Amino acid sequence: MIPEPVARYLSEHHLAYEHSVHRRAVAAQRLAAAEHVAGATVAKPVVVAVDGTLVIAVVSAADKVNVEVLRRVAGARTAVLASETEFAERFAPCEAGAEPPLGLFGLPIYVDASLVQRPWIVMRGGTHEDSLRVDTVAWMRSERVTPVEGLALQA
Repeated sequence: MIPEPVARYLSEHHLAYEHSVHRRAVAAQRLAAAEHVAGATVAKPVVVAVDGTLVIAVVSAADKVNVEVLRRVAGARTAVLASETEFAERFAPCEAGAEPPLGLFGLPIYVDASLVQRPWIVMRGGTHEDSLRVDTVAWMRSERVTPVEGLALQA
């Protein structure tokens, strides 16, 4: 079940979505398999500390975040992957690792430019059993997402 604050946020921001429930899938590639979609369509959020400020970097399920590219785009001195203990409480009541890349959490969102070429993306819905399919352009507009060329590194 999608946590109530996530569902309310989506409704209030008029971000249409298709909700689906699947078997528990923790890894992003397993989410793709559970949803029967290519990993290239799964939006995997990664929390990064950019000059000590948390941001969400979104890449496809198979990719890693190129923190150096994010650092340069943000005009920052440092960018490092944040530890779960640094951010887990910020995404409550979502399960740790199942946070959707939404403005609900008050963090800037950057997305790899290759992911925004997709007509739709799949993201977690706040649990490891719920996912949301959203129109990519609508999501970018609603969430004020910044596309970044080269944000993704192939794993």
